[in-house]
Amino acid sequence: MSYGNRPPFEPSTKRLVLVFGMIVFGVFVILGVFIFPIKNLIKEEVTAEVKVINKNNGICVVDTIDHPRGIDQCPYQIGDTIVIKYKEGTSKIMSHNLKIIK
Repeated sequence: MSYGNRPPFEPSTKRLVLVFGMIVFGVFVILGVFIFPIKNLIKEEVTAEVKVINKNNGICVVDTIDHPRGIDQCPYQIGDTIVIKYKEGTSKIMSHNLKIIK
């Protein structure tokens, strides 16, 4: 029994591609969990009750917890209390309605 006649081990291209893909996937998972948390990509929806503090050329400005935001084609007046919805960390207001006082 002689082992000297066997050709040296050469991995197949499929096996190399599979190993490389697993390495790339592992790096992505590590970066996603520890460096750039994936949960930060999904913004939380915030509902806030705010007052219109300024209106100029049909744009109302409301002051939210993180920064002021504008509403285009605004039907409200300065001092009106409105309920707005927006995604945390973004500047766009998703919806707005006048608060109904009961």
